[in-house]
Amino acid sequence: MTGAKTDIRNSAAAFAARHIALRPDLGAAAEFPADIWKEMARAGLFKIGIAEAFGGAGGGYADLLTAGEAFVESGRNLGLAVSWLYQQMLARFVVGGFGTPPQQRQYLTAAAAGECTLSFAVSEPGLGARPKLLATEARRKDGGYLLSGEKTYLTNGPIADLFIVVAVTGNDGSRRRFTAFMVPRGAAGVTVGPPLEVNFLKPSPHGGIRLDACPVLPQAVLGREGAAWTDLVVPLGEIEDIVMMGPTLGGMAAELAALAKTIANRPSATDAQEEALGALGSLLAALRAVAREAADCLDRGEPTPVALTVAFARMAADFHTAAARLRDVLAAAWPDANVYLQRDMEAMGALKKRVAQIRQKKIGLALLK
Repeated sequence: MTGAKTDIRNSAAAFAARHIALRPDLGAAAEFPADIWKEMARAGLFKIGIAEAFGGAGGGYADLLTAGEAFVESGRNLGLAVSWLYQQMLARFVVGGFGTPPQQRQYLTAAAAGECTLSFAVSEPGLGARPKLLATEARRKDGGYLLSGEKTYLTNGPIADLFIVVAVTGNDGSRRRFTAFMVPRGAAGVTVGPPLEVNFLKPSPHGGIRLDACPVLPQAVLGREGAAWTDLVVPLGEIEDIVMMGPTLGGMAAELAALAKTIANRPSATDAQEEALGALGSLLAALRAVAREAADCLDRGEPTPVALTVAFARMAADFHTAAARLRDVLAAAWPDANVYLQRDMEAMGALKKRVAQIRQKKIGLALLK
């Protein structure tokens, strides 16, 4: 690990130990901890991954992965890490990669300072994020657009200052065309809904917005018109799968440490317990290697290593199964923070399972050709 990555890891770990680990209630919190979000800004955590030209600290996806791992390992809270890293991915990939110079100057500078929280608005009530079904549209009017529709399950939606809204702008034969628009929270026609009741990944806030003939200027278009799905939505999902390996690794490391401490505090460990602990440690080391190579691929500008994301998902499932088995054998009383962390790790794994299955099938089909 380079000196820069070590500094990032140490900074994230120190912040989490100071501000997150001492708040075991966060895993059950109904309200978002705005005080911690502000402290994260003061600590410079929102600078990671944003270019220095806009007040950021530079760095790439591997740095975000490393920071996320350290944050969760020390703080034992997955939800806040998800909110933070999603913010950084949107800033780096979406705005940093597709924004115009004026858009980047305005929003990246504010994001790096912790003064602009972003939310990516794709999913819709009852429709999910399936492109054939999405109904939010942008109609041209008076040289601009009118946005109408409803979005839901938006990560950081309740606290967002800027929504990046993906809307239908046309059809190309049987293929629908989507365009991304930058819509400020206070724009006319925007109604921000209350936080959704989500029983995992707390205190990460999720919510929705309604757009009632919301007027936007052409300057609000982000990226190529009609190409948001292929340029933004699909790649962002792949990047998310890799960067979020970091918090997952951090959760595993925290869980492994708790198991090891429990065994060490007993009069004697059985051979089976030692072997089980060693197997978990070996799996974690392998998972780290896979995650770091996947993130390095992104930073090198190579195609998304889909096979590595599938391998990570399968190995992570093995880790969770083996860890649960060892927890049952030990029958120990776990601190609340660890209980919440285990719940969130299981929920996150379930969310990613279907995606991994689809990608696994595609790899299998390719091997049959």
